Amino acid sequence: MSNFKKKFYYIFSIGIFIGLNACAFNKGENPIPVNKTVSYMTDVKPILVTHCFKCHSDTATNPQKPGYAFFNNFSDVQKYALRSSTSNPNYSVLIARLKHLESPEMPYKETPLPDSLIQTIQDWVLLGAPNN
Repeated sequence: MSNFKKKFYYIFSIGIFIGLNACAFNKGENPIPVNKTVSYMTDVKPILVTHCFKCHSDTATNPQKPGYAFFNNFSDVQKYALRSSTSNPNYSVLIARLKHLESPEMPYKETPLPDSLIQTIQDWVLLGAPNN
């Protein structure tokens, strides 16, 4: 193989490598909990009751879709909180929807929750969504 061909293949290989890495999906950094002492009962549940239970519980005024009322007990909340988002693998479905990274965005057709409340829920999820 001639020197020219070797150089061409070498430069071509480097170009392909750079091109593939430049096009790679950037999922962002893995989030870490800010508050490692967050509690479901004292910190997270009050947020869910205030902002989510009106649509996502047995007492919801108009739950018309199957699975709509999924906050009936702790295990339902925990399953939803820990299920991975398909739009961003660094987040759970719950967090991705609260951050408006996944559709439908929550709370549905309402003003997004303040970042501090989302962070509290995210911290709890990152700790494994314990029943504490």
